[in-house]
Amino acid sequence: MTRTRPGKRLIITLPPEVLLRLRNRGARSDKNHGPFNYTRQLTRALWLYDSVVLRSDPRERGALGKQHYELVVDLLRDPHRLEAFHIHCLGEYLLEIPDFARRAREIGLEPEALAKAVGGLTFAEKLHLVDSAQLRQSSRPCRARDR
Repeated sequence: MTRTRPGKRLIITLPPEVLLRLRNRGARSDKNHGPFNYTRQLTRALWLYDSVVLRSDPRERGALGKQHYELVVDLLRDPHRLEAFHIHCLGEYLLEIPDFARRAREIGLEPEALAKAVGGLTFAEKLHLVDSAQLRQSSRPCRARDR
């Protein structure tokens, strides 16, 4: 559940497993907004996640070319529904997408070879692909006041 209060405050109810992970990192209720309060620890976790995603672009180390990257990101139609298992098996998942083989051949690629290349990426690189697809296909752009 998410709701907003007057002003800029956003209230988010976190599932128990997320609270437990934050507590394991030292987070606690702290009305004085110290370094270990839930908000700061959640913000830090999201910042670290984002830094991993941004630094894991498979194009940076030459693991995927621009055409390969664009094709994969474009074909991931519902990236927000993919779970860790799908990300781990992203190469095999691509082979199940109906247009994958045709679209890969249209740009001169063998679908199985591309799927194998994607499957050989690190988890962080696959996560980068899924995150890029989600950013590209988000239903509404972020407005300045939503930030």
